[in-house]
Amino acid sequence: MNVEVLGRTVQQTEIWLNEISERLEASEEQAYQALRAVLMSLRDRIGTDNAAHLSAQLPVLIRGIFYDGFHPSETPSRERTREAFMAKVHGAVTNLDVDSEQAARAVFEVLVRHIEPQEVEKLAGMFPAEMRDLWPEPAALH
Repeated sequence: MNVEVLGRTVQQTEIWLNEISERLEASEEQAYQALRAVLMSLRDRIGTDNAAHLSAQLPVLIRGIFYDGFHPSETPSRERTREAFMAKVHGAVTNLDVDSEQAARAVFEVLVRHIEPQEVEKLAGMFPAEMRDLWPEPAALH
């Protein structure tokens, strides 16, 4: 990896954080905590193979956030209700001071904007029907 790649991943991460911050009407720190909490909760829910596929599409710095504290033997976690997933998001970081559902929606919107539509469809399909509305339609954001 060269220094140019590092500069590019920092720039991409800033773009993601700015987009999340705008959607949440929150600070960049709050956007970071939301990104971290939602990505970790998503990662734990989708299992190791799917996590690897998703992580390949993430900027390098965000990939590090995604895998921070990962315990493959504890996945997939399979929360079956919206409330259970939101509790997992809320509990993923110690200082998530934004609404868990708003955080999930904001991060999922940014994911939809930056990863392949087939990957979004696959990820959203891993959620129970009552939770799929957390994911925006890819066409609605482009």
